[in-house]
Amino acid sequence: MVKAKFGALALTVLMGLGAVSPLHGVAEAHALNAPAANSAQQKTVVSTTDDSDGVMSYKESGKTFVSEDNGASWVSEEDYNNSHPAISYEWWTYDEYKEWLEQEKKNLQEMADDHTMVETSEGSFEWTQEMTDQSIAEYEQTLKDIKNGLLVSKSVDGDTECMTTFSPNWVGSTTD
Repeated sequence: MVKAKFGALALTVLMGLGAVSPLHGVAEAHALNAPAANSAQQKTVVSTTDDSDGVMSYKESGKTFVSEDNGASWVSEEDYNNSHPAISYEWWTYDEYKEWLEQEKKNLQEMADDHTMVETSEGSFEWTQEMTDQSIAEYEQTLKDIKNGLLVSKSVDGDTECMTTFSPNWVGSTTD
């Protein structure tokens, strides 16, 4: 039995095939709204990381306050940031991803040609040509998405087994 080693991106294909559990990234959308109580701008941040109503913040006298409970309680932006450290992302560039993809195409084809047995926590299975074709199609779409502005992480806080994406198109703003 031949064992295969996968990088973070190869895991996304296995996730699509149901071979491993999904990896969760963080996505946030920001919008500017005028609060009903006064004419100062309020910046609302809606988080998709849980089932909450999101994180909100507002500015008053040049100081920002943040609420995680739909406005029931507020803390200073500094206190919020101290309790929620920023996540460090390393993003693929188009050229880096394209170079990686060319090598990955060779690796995946070799796995199909060699009938490589892949072991996961869910069991083992043989890597097929269909899996190679599906993986390459998904990776080529990701390359197109990167070219069109999608950010795809190589790592999240240094962890290369975790990945996330972000698109500027997911951010909207309005002013009243």
